[in-house]
Amino acid sequence: MKQLMITMLTFLGIQAYAKDKDGKIALAEEHLLKLKGEFGEDFTAQFAAALTKDPEGNSTDNATMATMITAMSTRLQSAVAENTTLLAAKQKAEGDLLAEKADKDRLAGIVTEKDGVIAKLSKKPEDDPDPKIVTMKTDPKSWVPTGNDSHLFGQNLSFLALDDSHGYNKRAYASIAERLGIDVMTPRAASSLDYASLKNDLGDFYRIRKQERIQSFLQELPSLTKIFSQESGYQDQAVLVNLFLSDDFSQADSTSLGSLFDNVVKGGYKFEPEILTMYDVMFVHKFTQLKELEKGWIGYLNREGSSTMKWSFIEYILVETAKKLKNEQEIRRIRGVRKNPTVNVAGVALQASNGLMKFLKNQIASFKIRPFALGEWTSSTIAPYIRDATKLIPEVLRDSGRIVLYMSTDALSDYHTHLETLYGLNQDYKADLMYVKEYPSVKIIAIPGMAPSKRMIWTIEGNISLFEDRPGEMLNFSLEQQDWTLKVWSNWRESVWAYLVGKKFASAAEMPADYSTQLIFCNDVDEPATFFIPMEANNTTPSVLNHTSLVSVSNSLATAITDILDSAVGQNIRLKCGNATNAITIAQSGKFSLLSAAWNPAVGDVLYLIKRSDGKFIELGRDNVSSLAIALAANATAPDVTGGDKFITVANSGATALTTLTNAVTGKVYTIYGGSSTNATTIANAGSFVLTAAMTLNAGTWIQLQKASDAKFYEINRG
Repeated sequence: MKQLMITMLTFLGIQAYAKDKDGKIALAEEHLLKLKGEFGEDFTAQFAAALTKDPEGNSTDNATMATMITAMSTRLQSAVAENTTLLAAKQKAEGDLLAEKADKDRLAGIVTEKDGVIAKLSKKPEDDPDPKIVTMKTDPKSWVPTGNDSHLFGQNLSFLALDDSHGYNKRAYASIAERLGIDVMTPRAASSLDYASLKNDLGDFYRIRKQERIQSFLQELPSLTKIFSQESGYQDQAVLVNLFLSDDFSQADSTSLGSLFDNVVKGGYKFEPEILTMYDVMFVHKFTQLKELEKGWIGYLNREGSSTMKWSFIEYILVETAKKLKNEQEIRRIRGVRKNPTVNVAGVALQASNGLMKFLKNQIASFKIRPFALGEWTSSTIAPYIRDATKLIPEVLRDSGRIVLYMSTDALSDYHTHLETLYGLNQDYKADLMYVKEYPSVKIIAIPGMAPSKRMIWTIEGNISLFEDRPGEMLNFSLEQQDWTLKVWSNWRESVWAYLVGKKFASAAEMPADYSTQLIFCNDVDEPATFFIPMEANNTTPSVLNHTSLVSVSNSLATAITDILDSAVGQNIRLKCGNATNAITIAQSGKFSLLSAAWNPAVGDVLYLIKRSDGKFIELGRDNVSSLAIALAANATAPDVTGGDKFITVANSGATALTTLTNAVTGKVYTIYGGSSTNATTIANAGSFVLTAAMTLNAGTWIQLQKASDAKFYEINRG
């Protein structure tokens, strides 16, 4: 102890310890603070106590001494290590300073040397021009104006003509002639600029230039990585572990009552896996007949001469392909629905992997997410809808400041518009809020590409993430030349998932009504009922797994629907005829025996169904668009359209061609259905109509026309 006391005197920088009025050793406050700063509270307290009990340092127990010596030794070793580190840093800094000074001296020497060269060259006289160099004036073969030329520069090209419609050529010619002493009358510049003839002439010129440049109008979509983080290093079936805490944990202290520990244990932990699924995606293409491009239109991109491999052109194409692949991925990350590939059959981009919307549906179907049963919102109900939905989130999460609401850009626009309608006249109204008005701690983020979905998603910010295997794999193209063709491909993995979803239950009935076991919350509507998603071509048993409103496409063979897969009992279903080519039909038989009649729709017709418990479908109603249309008079060539915007032709007694739509409103879209093939009404791509091609309105066909401000009718769509 005596040796330790002497050491501390040296450390504190004093000759002897102070004593109080009773003659006991007492450390001054500044000395106590210094000891605490270096050796900590415990050491200081032990040392002060030892001084008080044993001022001469004779009888302090060994255990206390060992503890204090260990603490002091540890601190001294740490101080030595810090000094060593600081010394090394100082030596490095001094070395860097010397190196910087040497480099500065070297640069100063170079500047001095260059200054000498500049000074020497400044004193040197200029060299005489090379007598071999000829100018326009000295070269007899060069063009010079004569005063009677018909074209600028002597070239017989239309855009260089020296006539009244090319005043700019005349002024340039007069200026050149004046320098040679030839007096040519200079035309005065017009007070306004007329580029008509210039544009006509430069048309030929630009056609030459366009051969030297391929212009892409492909625009890159906003990246979702700005909204959701992207994680790399995931291959397949990665496990994200979720921890769920059951019941409450704290309770009143009953130890004074003699409670046994095992009898008052409370609370529980449950670990459940969230298995991340990665999807394999690929890009495959084959470049053929590249030699044909050489004399075609690739222009300056042909840098390979006569070689069959046009690598410069391929490089350009792959850059554009990379943009297209990225765009497809951005759309797929939101709306993708994985469909396992078929051997030797090319797939569809949106079916390469599941996107966010499909991920949510799967989690709802797995009884991990209980959606808010609020139905479909509209532009006139969206503000209270968001308020009521947000209120359903458990308060401890809702008020944490970590919850974010994701919605489409269309929904955000409707929300702001509705808030302005409700509160716009209030003095404290703030426009374009990016948080839920009644719950400022809940931030709003709009997701591009999500419309027309009416899904709204609440979760912890950062919970939803984009996953990949290795960064840049999608654009890591592999090339293989085979004879005169080139194969290009890339393979990658991608997925959209969440770290924390919710506790899994066996059924929806078992899920708690207070939403306390989930960390993702959403409403119960995805696509609006009025939005139809396309069926697969030639599919006689379409699925409503992803949406209950389906529209048919062009089929290559007769397509009679016999069943609707993945439909639930009591579920409302809409089927719409979207194309007249081998249009879908439903017979009044089998699972559709309860229909009021067979359904043989025209384009635009809709059939409303509901599934019964025995698997049969009941007809709720049908919209026959053509039957609701106003019939045009027979042989009408300029019908009056004051009464509506949907019309249908009838049988005509002779050839009948529409020439206009009388009393049409500018900006309004008119639909004309073909109601009969007897002397079917025709519309020419001329006169008052601007069409993609002439139209014959046979039975089952239709065309949409919009009147523009120039009084002409422009085709919008046809079927």
